[in-house]
Amino acid sequence: MMDGLFSQSLMDNSFRGIWCEYMVAEALGPECRTVGAGWHAWDLQIGDSKQDFPERIRIQVKNSALLQSWNAATGKESQCEFHLKLRNRPYYFEQYNAGVPCEVFGFLCDVYVLCWHNEVGPRADHRDPFQWKFFIVPVVGPNTGVADKELDGALKKGSEWQVSRPNAAPTDARGRDKRPLAYTTH
Repeated sequence: MMDGLFSQSLMDNSFRGIWCEYMVAEALGPECRTVGAGWHAWDLQIGDSKQDFPERIRIQVKNSALLQSWNAATGKESQCEFHLKLRNRPYYFEQYNAGVPCEVFGFLCDVYVLCWHNEVGPRADHRDPFQWKFFIVPVVGPNTGVADKELDGALKKGSEWQVSRPNAAPTDARGRDKRPLAYTTH
């Protein structure tokens, strides 16, 4: 059965998400564990569940790929999209995670890892970690994140993505730190 899920070079979206979570967890090392099974508020975690940042780091993994399993035959490329949303803590969170700190409203993570597969053509293989680009997007402060305009600018730069903040002042109008948000790793 597992062979059927992961034997294809282009994975279905639902399985590709799980693949990316485990790929990131393995890259982060043994102290990183998957917690996203079912409907957890975040996917991966480093540190003790009962702690807050920085003793505990909550990681949300997002992925996008130019080639999808349904458009492989045509070679038509899909648009790269990552949805970083503010959201309410799930109503059932406390029932299954008693004593685990989590904001009532926010991104419900400390950092996003964006996984982008931009390989096209017959070589494209979602299972190959070397064909992925990873971008670290920290969430600094409560309800803080990446504006659509910032992410759009990064996506248009192609393989050398980097979201940078203006250098005029240490924080922008929303009080966010203006340091670069995303870094390309190879």
